[in-house]
Amino acid sequence: MLIALDSLPWPWGEDLLAFLFMAAAFVRPRRLRRAVTWASAQRADRPWRLAAAVCAFRGRWVARWRLLGLRSPEQLRRSLAVEGEEHLTGVQGGAILLEFHLGPSGVELPLKLLRHQVRHVGWHDRSAAAGWWSDAWRPIMVSDELSNAAQDPRKWPAVLYKARQTLLDGGKICIMADSEEGQEVFRVPLPGGPMVIRAGWLTLHRLTGAPVLPVLTHLRGRRQILTIHPPLPTRESDPARRLEVWRDIITSLVVDYVGRFPEQCPMLALVYHYD
Repeated sequence: MLIALDSLPWPWGEDLLAFLFMAAAFVRPRRLRRAVTWASAQRADRPWRLAAAVCAFRGRWVARWRLLGLRSPEQLRRSLAVEGEEHLTGVQGGAILLEFHLGPSGVELPLKLLRHQVRHVGWHDRSAAAGWWSDAWRPIMVSDELSNAAQDPRKWPAVLYKARQTLLDGGKICIMADSEEGQEVFRVPLPGGPMVIRAGWLTLHRLTGAPVLPVLTHLRGRRQILTIHPPLPTRESDPARRLEVWRDIITSLVVDYVGRFPEQCPMLALVYHYD
């Protein structure tokens, strides 16, 4: 079905997949109950409307991940915008761009299209997700050894080791704060269930001293907005105290995002369990 939707002009396939995901929720009672329960914790006055919106956004997330209907990098580039780009360009040497499972899929590809040299550290390699990329995409959709841990979870320590070397060499990486693997560091309390923050990014910071810049992304109509926040402060020399400060900053950013864009949080509403 995705290949058929990819044949449609953008954004027709994306819009259709969003509708299909919303409709599918109404024939899958378990998914619908989860969506309504989560939505009720966000907005008790309109849970059904929000539940439908978050299910639809899950379809939009998949469409963006698969680049449905997008024939060339330039086509996607025209729908991107960055806020706080100066925080990234002002970093000399390695940097850790801290992502979250919030909003549209990933920040690595948009940043690459905006001519920033970044690598994604994680479990899933977008280049292996589908085999129908056009020739215009192939130079960008290159498999990365830092993004293939899902093939074998035992690879995760080796992936982090290679990411460490990338940072020491002055490279910039994107890594999820709420990763699928690693030791729990702290939880961000949210209506409907907490977000678990894991240790991969923190370990890399402690091993390399690379600054950590939180990055959030959301859709404003058709346009994807990336917001790069200032580096997390490092004036606290005590690691425990520094982590407390960082926890407060990250909590504030995530709580604010979920409050403003609850319909763009399908991972929290539908996918991940943090119990």
